[in-house]
Amino acid sequence: MGAISIPLSNEDEAVLHHIAKARHASDAEIAATGLREYLHFEAAQIARIQAGIAAADRGEFASDEDVDTFFARYGEPD
Repeated sequence: MGAISIPLSNEDEAVLHHIAKARHASDAEIAATGLREYLHFEAAQIARIQAGIAAADRGEFASDEDVDTFFARYGEPD
């Protein structure tokens, strides 16, 4: 298992310590859990983006009618 050093503001360090204390865990355990969840989330986001790019490369696009229907239902972007 690797180890890294992450600079934290005093405020973030205090919040981390508060959460760790409330959870009866170490600061490192809380930080590792947070980082692990973030990495899984980001990896899933990247996979979805890559799948969308691959679909676009295959020519799989929404039709003009589908796009018009979407914006009619949810409104135009700001």
